[in-house]
Amino acid sequence: MSDARTSKTVLGPDCRISGELTLDNDALIMGQFTGTLRVTGTLELSESSQVSGMIIAGALRLAGHAEADVVVEDAVELLPGAQLVGQLYTSRLNIVEGATFQGDVCVGPKAIQAAKEALKQNDEHDALSSLDQGMTQPASSIGQDQDQQEDPAPITTVPGSVNQILQRRRPKVLSARNGNGIG
Repeated sequence: MSDARTSKTVLGPDCRISGELTLDNDALIMGQFTGTLRVTGTLELSESSQVSGMIIAGALRLAGHAEADVVVEDAVELLPGAQLVGQLYTSRLNIVEGATFQGDVCVGPKAIQAAKEALKQNDEHDALSSLDQGMTQPASSIGQDQDQQEDPAPITTVPGSVNQILQRRRPKVLSARNGNGIG
């Protein structure tokens, strides 16, 4: 019996893909991708990669360029030469010298839940449905409002939209950190 997570999908440097791509294994992308990219295993974006849109992965190793909102269950590693612009939600983050990141970041054990809540407020939560279907999450963070996710509308991710959501949430988060509670 073959385990899907032991295989790796490789998209070479001459690939140019637009749309939605879901891979139930590890992946290496060396070309261009625009749209929603879901990888249940480790996603490696090589030095030649250029990705824009939305990335949802089990783990991410970025050496190329990404202008994307990123939700990673396990860990994100930004390697030398990596350039990431967008919103980032992950449990762990490692930025190596020579990498650049521009955007907002939520790191920690509740980052995935925060991503789901932020995107749900902007009717983009269906983009994270793969987090509830196949990626391992603590039972407390999955399926809480799965019955309410019936909107079959296509997902359109605009990088600034998550930033607007986070701008609205910041006062609540800051007041909670200061002990004022969320009101």
